[in-house]
Amino acid sequence: MVPKKRSQSAMSSIDTSRKKKKEFDIDTNIKVAYKTGKIIYGKKQVLKELRQNPFKMLIIANNCPKELENQLNYYNSLMKNKLFIYKYKGSSWDLGLACAKPYMISVIGVIDSGDSDLLSLRAN
Repeated sequence: MVPKKRSQSAMSSIDTSRKKKKEFDIDTNIKVAYKTGKIIYGKKQVLKELRQNPFKMLIIANNCPKELENQLNYYNSLMKNKLFIYKYKGSSWDLGLACAKPYMISVIGVIDSGDSDLLSLRAN
């Protein structure tokens, strides 16, 4: 017996709208970057390193103090190569948990993203 070939019309009628679209998971990517790349977290350390301009991007928590956010934006405006600053949707507790730390983290500086896709946030 020879199997019948499906017609082109039957193949085109398959519903592909139910397929799940792969959503970008920032928490997983932060964990991967923390383990495989180089990340500096915390206000003092990030501001200290910001003067040498090693960062590729900054991630700030949703409840980051306005004073710190303004300071980071000011330093960014003085730089030749502007940094990408991503506003994390969660609080500083959530950002701390994303780094596997039991405390609040309001800002993360990404020097090397490692195996993560954090730098793809720039395109969004």
